[in-house]
Parts: sequence; C-alpha cells; structure tokens
Amino acid sequence: MGVFLLLYQFFGLPTFAEIIDYAQNAYNEHGYYVIIIASLMEGLLVVNWYFPGSIVIIMGTTFAITGHQNVPLTVALITLCFFLTSILNFLLLKFGLKSEIERMKQRLEKYGPKIILISYFHPHVGSLTATSAGILHLKTRTFLIYSLLAFLIWNSFWTLMIYLVGPQILKITNFKNLMIIIAVWIIVMGIIFYRKSKKKKALAEAVPIP
Repeated sequence: MGVFLLLYQFFGLPTFAEIIDYAQNAYNEHGYYVIIIASLMEGLLVVNWYFPGSIVIIMGTTFAITGHQNVPLTVALITLCFFLTSILNFLLLKFGLKSEIERMKQRLEKYGPKIILISYFHPHVGSLTATSAGILHLKTRTFLIYSLLAFLIWNSFWTLMIYLVGPQILKITNFKNLMIIIAVWIIVMGIIFYRKSKKKKALAEAVPIP
C-alpha cells in the first residue's frame, strides 16, 4: 500500500480529494448499486486484498449522510453483502479449495466461534476467519449466526463512529495523513515481528540438542 501511494504521488495522478469527489458523484448518480458492488468486492477473499479495508462502510455511510440518502438502508445493504461474501468464503474452504491459513485455524481452534465476533471488525481479517472456519468444518448454522451477529455489531459501530465524526473524515483524508498511518502501522508490525522472532529464537536455543 505504501509503495502504491508513493508511486501514485510520483506520477501525479488525481489527488485524494478528486478521487473522493469522483466516488461521491458515482454514488450520487448510481446510488445503492455502487454500494452493493463495492461491498461484494471488499468482502470476497483474495479480491479484497487489493482494496483498502472498511472503506465501504466508512465512505458509504459518509456519502449517505452528506447526500441525504437512507443511512439504515445503506448499512443494511453493506451488511447483507458482507454476510453473503462471508458465506462464500466459508464454502470455498469447506467444500472446495484446500489452502491453509494456519494462524486463523489455530485461533479458531483455541477460541472457538467467538473469534468471529472479534475478527470481523475488518473485512480482510473477517474473510480469513470465514475461510478458516470452512477448513475446520465449523457447523454451518453456528457460522451463520456468529457471522451475522458480528456484521451487525461492527457495521453498527462504524456507522455510529461516522455519525459522531461526520463529514470531517473527508477533510482529513489526504496523502500526508495516509502516509503517517502507514508509517505507524509498519513500525508496529516491525516491533511485533521482532518480538516474535526473538521469542522463537529463545525457544529454539532452550531446546536441548540430542
């Protein structure tokens, strides 16, 4: 993402303000069709890796408020699309693909379906959880109940946050702020990676050599 933003700025492509204006115009012109398509793309495994996380619920709700659209209907459509894609992600691994997502499998095995309620805060993480649930053959009924509940909770949370923040979020969305966020994220992930590597090294040294 950081490389993308740097190249984007280097080649003088449209500013974020222009992109937001374009997105808002598309939403005003095509309405809920834009929300449905964007939600399906963001919720589908692999496809959503190429999209910024949670952008649909944040921008969709913001545009609905500023454009005087039906906010409950917008959130309901996003929730429904995310729910449908989570089912597809679940089925992909339960009855189809055999790729392994070890970390999510381990978490799901450790915490059970409750991890769904936590991980669905972000579509990318949620899609991995859904596919891991498919690998482990989690009961379909249990998966559907927890997934629907998680989407309702998190989409309601993000909607409330947008109402509190309001259109101000559009004013602070710029290249500089995004680079700051990415820099902080890289630092945090670097610290986490370093600590995990150090822990693994210590465990390896503690194991006696036969």
